Amino acid sequence: MKIDGHTEAEIDDRRKLSERRLSSRKKLFRAGKALWPNGDATACIVHNVSATGAKLEAFGPIPNSFDLVVDGDSIRLPCSVVWRKANLIGVRFQVEMDLAPLLHVRTKPIGGFRQYVETCESLAQRVSPSDREILLEMAKAWKRAIRLIRANER
Repeated sequence: MKIDGHTEAEIDDRRKLSERRLSSRKKLFRAGKALWPNGDATACIVHNVSATGAKLEAFGPIPNSFDLVVDGDSIRLPCSVVWRKANLIGVRFQVEMDLAPLLHVRTKPIGGFRQYVETCESLAQRVSPSDREILLEMAKAWKRAIRLIRANER
């Protein structure tokens, strides 16, 4: 008997391995949307992606079948849920995809974020103490965002 194009023996062999994915995954950490068949949508973060599937963090309910759209990419990827654990979801793409365009799109260069840090710190030197605190907190938040982006690119 074949399941999704694989024999039972192949599936049993994969179950013995700690890494059971059909293709290796790459870190992505980009925003996306799960587009429901009825027209609704749920925001999500795509943590990693492969030619055959992805790991998502959902910010609401997600049906068992939906189309995934990753920010910065116009392709709708038909998906089916393979596993769920709290708000984390593993999906299988219904068609294998080419990862190259998805992995090389960057929504905003880190240099642009550094400019926000510098602007906040510069403005903080010229404003009242109460506004200074807010601007310095904003600069810290941008620095944390830069560290998070760098950590997820590795």
